[in-house]
Amino acid sequence: MDFSKEILELINGQETCITIVDAKSLEVVYGGSDCIEGLMEECPTLTSQKNRVEWEFLDIMTKKYYKCNSTMFEKNGNNYIMHLQCDVTEYMSLNRDVTKYMAFFKKLSAFQTAVLENLSNTYYELLPMLLEYFKGEKVYFMIQRDDKLDIITYIGKEKIFENARINYDDTVAECFEKCKTADILGMSVKGELPEMHTLCNGNALNQNYSIVFPESAKLDKDSMSEKTLINVIKLFVENTMLREKLVYDSEHDKLTGLYNKGKYLEMTEQTFPNAGSIAIFNFDVNDLKIMNDTYGHEAGDKLLIKAADSIRKVVNNNTFGFRMGGDEYLMVAINIEQEEVDRLRKRWEEELARLNEADDGINCVIAVGVAYAKSPYDFSELTKIADALMYEDKKIKKAGREIR
Repeated sequence: MDFSKEILELINGQETCITIVDAKSLEVVYGGSDCIEGLMEECPTLTSQKNRVEWEFLDIMTKKYYKCNSTMFEKNGNNYIMHLQCDVTEYMSLNRDVTKYMAFFKKLSAFQTAVLENLSNTYYELLPMLLEYFKGEKVYFMIQRDDKLDIITYIGKEKIFENARINYDDTVAECFEKCKTADILGMSVKGELPEMHTLCNGNALNQNYSIVFPESAKLDKDSMSEKTLINVIKLFVENTMLREKLVYDSEHDKLTGLYNKGKYLEMTEQTFPNAGSIAIFNFDVNDLKIMNDTYGHEAGDKLLIKAADSIRKVVNNNTFGFRMGGDEYLMVAINIEQEEVDRLRKRWEEELARLNEADDGINCVIAVGVAYAKSPYDFSELTKIADALMYEDKKIKKAGREIR
């Protein structure tokens, strides 16, 4: 039984086409397609009837991709070339999508693994990972702690962290609820607010949190909608919040949010002795007694909070701030070079100056002494040196008044 007619009807459909040309004149003697001219130009050379080639052809005009089989044969004394064209455009598009997805899945899996491996770490380890993955320039992590909102900023170019704490009042709560991050951060310039992209937000233990990126040229906004990825990040954040809540109150000073003396004593035993280098900043706030006696303890508390805020602005994953009691503070930086110590002090001085620009009637003056050494060192001796240098600085800053 001859099925030639039915077979030809099938293969001459939209997806597959047969074209036969005279091998000498290249004149089409059977079939044909819209891309025949380009097909003939691109076809590999066939030199004998035994030749059979499989090749691919992209028709630029129609943007279609063909898989071709070509062969030469002889009939009635003439040589002919037959082309079997299969339109595989849809397949190639699907293949590209699969390849793209597989690359994304590989990247996603690596990121998920890295996040889960760091599940017991802090937000300071998470933020650089997020910045690298989403190709941003800066990322903000905001977390509510009772009536305060802590804001951790990681700046990719400088590889530095910035910390801030503001009151979580009704205005901030409303902005937080409506994802008005630029308002919360006070970022308006000439009445215009920059575009912000929320990666995720949520609530754990009745504490709100949010991770946001400001607009930047290379920011991968498409990946920010990947639900699996977002769930892993939220798992990290909420697990950290649950763990942190258990120890936060016992380790932090309630008024300022800095580490307390108990945490300092713990780190002097477990962390500081093992550092490759260490810098101790000894701070003492001037005029607290005068402020309390003249304006009341509420004003004195504001002075202490401003001092703590200046320190909080520069702490990060290897720099720790402590309120030791009263108007005494310490900041300890580990595994840094001497020039970094100088930059850290300068940054702190700049942050204090900025805070003092606020029109609140409270000028915060802080004496500071800094001691630095590389391992091996005597931590107790360095503390005494920093304390002595702080008192030298206090003599200058108190300008003739009695030193407390």
